[in-house]
Amino acid sequence: MARGDHQSDNDDFMDVPRQNRATGHRKDGDEKKKHTRNRASQERLTSLTDEFTDDQKGAAVEMGMQVLMDVRCKNLVNPVCDWLGEIYDPASREFVIPGCGRLPLDEEFVFCTLGVPHGEIKVSYEVNNKIEGMLFPRLFPGLESVPNPTFLADSLQAMTTHGEVFKMKLLMYLISVVFAPTTSLCPSSKCFPILEKLKDVKKMNWCKFIADFLHDAFSNKMYQKGCRLHLMLMYVDCLNLSTVDFTGIGGPPPAHKFVVSAWTYDVVKAVLAVDRVTDMKYGKLQLMAKHAIDYSVFGGPQNFGKWMDVHSAPSCPTEARAPVEHLIGQFASGMTDLLGKLVEGWTSLNGSDKDAVARQFTTFVAERTHRPTGCRGRCDYNSSQELPDTQDELDGDAALNKDDDDDM
Repeated sequence: MARGDHQSDNDDFMDVPRQNRATGHRKDGDEKKKHTRNRASQERLTSLTDEFTDDQKGAAVEMGMQVLMDVRCKNLVNPVCDWLGEIYDPASREFVIPGCGRLPLDEEFVFCTLGVPHGEIKVSYEVNNKIEGMLFPRLFPGLESVPNPTFLADSLQAMTTHGEVFKMKLLMYLISVVFAPTTSLCPSSKCFPILEKLKDVKKMNWCKFIADFLHDAFSNKMYQKGCRLHLMLMYVDCLNLSTVDFTGIGGPPPAHKFVVSAWTYDVVKAVLAVDRVTDMKYGKLQLMAKHAIDYSVFGGPQNFGKWMDVHSAPSCPTEARAPVEHLIGQFASGMTDLLGKLVEGWTSLNGSDKDAVARQFTTFVAERTHRPTGCRGRCDYNSSQELPDTQDELDGDAALNKDDDDDM
């Protein structure tokens, strides 16, 4: 593909047929096989950064990419990334994990995972022929088209300098294999406008760019695009690891500021092995308490959805309902937790104390059982639910009636 013929980020590609190395002819029976897959892989990145000089690592720091110079997880577990794409809810921008809770796809989570710049300048990921024509000969002299990531990595590895060309190539490589990998064979030409603004890279909002790129891809059911490193590490870092055995792999991930600097591939695999339900489905482990939503009071997530259907205004659009649904779920989850603690504390009391609490609790409940309120605020009156009057109340009513008779 010649320079200027801009490839689509959605391009599928054809595997090159096997050829006889001597003749170059295709072997009999071989056919082109079409595959769509994400081009992300941080394995080469980790080997590159190990060989960078201090000056080259300093150049990465100048762009705000210092955290990515210490990526501990060298590979991806792709099935969990596929699964997360399938359970993503575009309306709420959340990963809805059945029976466990929800994880947001937002800037804050991306920052906590990758530690990339979270500035205020928009990342200009767009086609600009003029800028590309200006930068291309400087980056890839003698070439006619953008090279593939392997060529780009080889070029970086061979460099001994740490100036602008090094920074631009490193940034293009990070975009192509970590931040916004696509199904295309080559880095997107949309990278060039970003490279032209090297001085602003540290002030750009890379967190928003990564989150929005994933959101757009998943909204269009393109589950093979986007930052899989964030998906995988974000998910495992939010799981409750109390039941996972880390023997022989160095223990659980250490306390960390950024997830990418703490999780190794062996630890990720160990956790996902316990979390896996089937070969292509996960979610056996619970989320950490701060991320979990307990739907048990509604009988599970599906019944909660039905409850929301009944109580939501018919005119409420899905986009407006999503944040309300999330907050109500969190509130109900918190109340469920409080009720659980109430029961635990109550049942641990001795006989007399337990009876005293029961009397107070019965009084509180009794005052509110006269006129139970149904959905949408309607009063569902049922006389059979009224408590019988006590003798003191009857005597008081009789006295009032007598006074009324005397006044007449």
